Amino acid sequence: MPRYEFSEGSSNKFWQIDLSGKSFTTTYGKIGTDGQKTIKSWKTEADAKKEYDKLIAEKTKKGYQLVNGSGGSDEDEDLDDDEIDEDEEEERPAPKKAAAAKPAAKPAAKPAAKPAAAKAATNGGGKTTPRYFEFSEGTSNKFWEIKLQGNAVITRYGKIGTTGQQTIKDLGTSEKANKEYDKLVAEKTKKGYEEKSASDD
Repeated sequence: MPRYEFSEGSSNKFWQIDLSGKSFTTTYGKIGTDGQKTIKSWKTEADAKKEYDKLIAEKTKKGYQLVNGSGGSDEDEDLDDDEIDEDEEEERPAPKKAAAAKPAAKPAAKPAAKPAAAKAATNGGGKTTPRYFEFSEGTSNKFWEIKLQGNAVITRYGKIGTTGQQTIKDLGTSEKANKEYDKLVAEKTKKGYEEKSASDD
């Protein structure tokens, strides 16, 4: 599968993509690690190929260099926020290392505090129950849905009135999945998405 790498300053990242029929798998993270996997499914093989080519074009534009495989052509298409989230996820790991020295003090002091806080953040229904959000502004009428399944965060998004696309992000541990879930919900609400009942779709 095509593998791309980006090295600049303290950033040493890789990104690779594997197209298979109506879906493709992207793997990304720091060079030397296994990284994270994202699986995206589409209605047709043509749609999957179109998005595949578009993502490759975006990565090369950002300065990623092909290590093996072959690239694709750019496609001008309405980029959903989830694509941006994936890119942001790649950009963030490096700065977080500085804060990694402090957390050791917190868990020892309050081991029982976390479960209660986690329950409060679930909005009652639990994170395994899908939470549904909508965003309408100008010509944009989009929905976004999120839920947890084991160590994975599953999101569904697209134009209101359509079934949308589904993304599965395997974070490796339930703790990382919970953290990603909370981060994505916070980002969406900050962007103006409003939570609604899934039945309002």
